[in-house]
Amino acid sequence: MILYPDSGVSPQLSDVIENLRHRAGAPNNCMKIIHKYVLAESGAPFLIGLFTFTLVVLLHRFARLADLVIAKGVPLHLVGKLLLSLFPTFLEITLPAALLLAVLLGLGRFAADSETTALQSAGVGMRGVVFPVLLLSGGTFLASLFIGWSGIPWGTRQMQETLARIISFRAGAGASEHVFQEVAPGVLLFPDRVSADGKKMTGVLLSQSVEGKDPLLVFAREGEFSPESGTHIIRLRLSDGTIHHEDAAGGVYRTASFKGMDFLLPLGLAGAGDSEDPKRLTLPELSRRSAASGKTAKSASYRYHFHRRLSLASSCLAFGLFAMPLGLFQRARGKSPAFAVTVALIIFYYLFLAAGGAMEARAPGAMVFLIWAPNAIVMGLALWILWRSESRMISLPALFGRAQGKK
Repeated sequence: MILYPDSGVSPQLSDVIENLRHRAGAPNNCMKIIHKYVLAESGAPFLIGLFTFTLVVLLHRFARLADLVIAKGVPLHLVGKLLLSLFPTFLEITLPAALLLAVLLGLGRFAADSETTALQSAGVGMRGVVFPVLLLSGGTFLASLFIGWSGIPWGTRQMQETLARIISFRAGAGASEHVFQEVAPGVLLFPDRVSADGKKMTGVLLSQSVEGKDPLLVFAREGEFSPESGTHIIRLRLSDGTIHHEDAAGGVYRTASFKGMDFLLPLGLAGAGDSEDPKRLTLPELSRRSAASGKTAKSASYRYHFHRRLSLASSCLAFGLFAMPLGLFQRARGKSPAFAVTVALIIFYYLFLAAGGAMEARAPGAMVFLIWAPNAIVMGLALWILWRSESRMISLPALFGRAQGKK
């Protein structure tokens, strides 16, 4: 057995390296052991990272969910169903992040223990460990694609249905301060302050969409929810307010003041009947709607959500390949660098996605370019490193080779 002093190379990997160096035994079996070893080193960090990132994303919603149970008396099973409906949206982001962290930590341990040096001395380069990374990346890509295909539409429908049931059980439970909430189809509510039980509000803005006309805006000093007994209607009682409506076709702007006014809100599924909502549509439906709607604003929204979901799923492949040279280049133990790189790359992607969303209606071509640009940059750089690596375990090998030649 070949020993690497103070390197921390595992006995199992050392046996494989010895067989490879002397070309003894079956090389294919040795490579299989190395592949299993890489998968084993990356599997646990992937599950831990997925749990951690999902928990972090969930924390900013937890206070609101706890408030529904504690302060507003909403049944726990409805809150649990609401929480479950949010998971597809969370996983769309946390799956690529967990993959990136897992590969960085798994291969980073190889580099920190000098196992990459041992493998390189046996002629096993970066390409020798690409198969298990591709396997893990491909599995994550398929899971992310499934979430974008049908998981997000399912989650959106479940969330809207659950919110409607929560509102029907506890009038006003869905209202949040400084948040636009669709309390009925076509009716948006924005309260400045909400009481602990969710029934009374101050500083109320209500917008009602009217088909073929501009929205009707209502500003009120106070508002109060009260369910109609024995009906499927919630009464929203407004006081001391004004109604604003602009008739763009007639060039007329109308206002009216009131002391008291009742809005009757049907307890139909708020937004559930809106088959035009892009978040409720699967990928094939988004593609068909985008092509059928022409160059309208709605078509731009369909196109944005279609490309966004595909881009986030494809980022799994880009993250896996890009994390491989970064992980192998690490020379120090610890999780902090891996977390820092993961967060930085996620922010990098988010900036491009946000910029694409801003260009959604104004420049569809630029929107598509911005959504796919980070994937192209990261994947292109990863493939270039892999192509130049040959049997080496060095990140950016050509650049480092030139730098060493100048010294």
